[in-house]
Amino acid sequence: METFYRTMLAYIRQFPLLEKTILLITKFFPLITFMIYPCVCLYLLWSGNPLLIETIWKPLAAFSVVTLFRKIVNRPRPYDAMNIQPLIGHKHGESFPSRHTVSAFIIALVCLPVNLYLGVFALIVASMMSLCRILAGVHYISDVLVSVIIALLFYFI
Repeated sequence: METFYRTMLAYIRQFPLLEKTILLITKFFPLITFMIYPCVCLYLLWSGNPLLIETIWKPLAAFSVVTLFRKIVNRPRPYDAMNIQPLIGHKHGESFPSRHTVSAFIIALVCLPVNLYLGVFALIVASMMSLCRILAGVHYISDVLVSVIIALLFYFI
């Protein structure tokens, strides 16, 4: 796994535009997701839509469960466990599962029944952001994949 991350990060660093793109996505795409969410909640509140309750409790529950689970497991991040330099600075530990990924995906999923186009857009944003968390060296592939599964489970509950 260390060879994979070393090779991937070395390749990315050869292309400044690629590195900058990954850094921008990692930094700003969570903001897009977290700007969409309150807007959707306010819209549902304003319109009196019964989806509001579901749109609030599912992301809240997923976020809470993942936050607690991360503290219990406290999996080291790739740069903690291996001799690699991530593209971005980040705190240590609590890598599994990715809270950014689970939050972005559950928000995108609850947006789908509200507005299909917004939901698809949010899923694209969540996917790109999650991929870039791996490419930046702050998460393992399994952190992200399990987070997507958790988001799906909470959505279909």
